[in-house]
Amino acid sequence: MLPTDRLVLIDLENVVGFRPKPRTLRARITALLDAAGPRHHAVAAYAAADAEDDLMASALACLNVAPLRVSPGPDAAETALLAHARRMQAEGCVLFTVCSSDRAFASLADGESAQVEVLTWEGQPVSSKLEQVVNHVRRLPRPGTEASVTEPTMPAALPGAAAPMRYRQGRPARQPLDSLTAGLVTGIGIALGQRLADEFLSRRGRNT
Repeated sequence: MLPTDRLVLIDLENVVGFRPKPRTLRARITALLDAAGPRHHAVAAYAAADAEDDLMASALACLNVAPLRVSPGPDAAETALLAHARRMQAEGCVLFTVCSSDRAFASLADGESAQVEVLTWEGQPVSSKLEQVVNHVRRLPRPGTEASVTEPTMPAALPGAAAPMRYRQGRPARQPLDSLTAGLVTGIGIALGQRLADEFLSRRGRNT
């Protein structure tokens, strides 16, 4: 690994929960990865007694997170994550983002080369020992389990806007004429009719 490569360590039960629902897992893991930024890889550790009943591995793989299943036990997930971090340190990794508030990760900050950032949720207690030794602690808004979706609404018609044309059987319905237009049309019709009548009588008189 290069010195600029970042390793993201996720203590699943600490920041996501025990046996979380798929939508909760997606929302929280996505928020953590977005906050962590560019990374070499991310690994999440969790305890599961029965591998055949473990659906977490596939869900994490879909989120581009390497699953690390451990047997249930005190600090089992933290121990597995720290062991992986030590192996990556031996390969040159110095940048770590720890998604956990557990004091066990304070040991990762030992030495001058390691740069450790902690990501946790607002309102989640963080070990005072961990907070003292790491470079930075960022508290993120805890994401909801499901985003609300609202239906788009049509804008209200502006005052004085023309009414939309109504259609019936594929043909536009005639809109009623206002009083001024109706009067003009009627007057033009009467004048035109009178002129035609005068011309017709004039011709008839010349022919008699």
